[in-house]
Amino acid sequence: MKSNQRTGRIVGFLLLLIMALGIPSVVLRGLSTSMVVSPDFLNEIFQNSMQMRASVLLDMLASVSWIIMAIMLFPMIKQYKNSFALWFFGIWLVQFTIIITSDVTHLSLISLSEAFVNTEATDNEYFTTLGLLKIEEYFWAHFMGLMLFAAATFSFYYFLFQTRLVPRFLSGWGMLAISLVFVACWLNIFDQRVSFYFFSQNGLHIIVLTGWLIAKGFNSNKTAVVPT
Repeated sequence: MKSNQRTGRIVGFLLLLIMALGIPSVVLRGLSTSMVVSPDFLNEIFQNSMQMRASVLLDMLASVSWIIMAIMLFPMIKQYKNSFALWFFGIWLVQFTIIITSDVTHLSLISLSEAFVNTEATDNEYFTTLGLLKIEEYFWAHFMGLMLFAAATFSFYYFLFQTRLVPRFLSGWGMLAISLVFVACWLNIFDQRVSFYFFSQNGLHIIVLTGWLIAKGFNSNKTAVVPT
């Protein structure tokens, strides 16, 4: 159906928008585990607070774009299986909540850096400890959100695989790529060193899928398959 093709192209453009928002968000955020090595990291955060605020805004816009995409796909997935559609949309909502929580943590870290710079106290150990805890809180929320993102995205690729709305090599590749991200998150939680490849291959897949959807959309000869 032509509506399938149109919906697929809209999803492709949404994915392109998400990448356009997400990449600069990561670049501007400036938080890294290496930052805390510096004894003056709160002052560094204060000096870069404006770009960090911009990063939070872009991250929130990207998260809203994912929710818009989930809303668009919900009726199609509901034709496949109602309970699966509810699971799909529900997990995106939970993931969105965690991302907002992590962004609020980041904003509170910026506020802490302002208090650190403006204080006249000579003992800054309290601010440093609280800042370290805020950074750790952000990263834990980040990994939890990333795992939920992996689960929601896997569900999307599984739906595409079952319905053949895109070539199966694309949806199958997507399930494998996002599974590696999920595993990498758990390895990080257990303090295991993980190669960047675990994450980068998922980015490559999204680029290819985005290009396909913009050019072709969903397969107009396929409709949602009702499972037996």
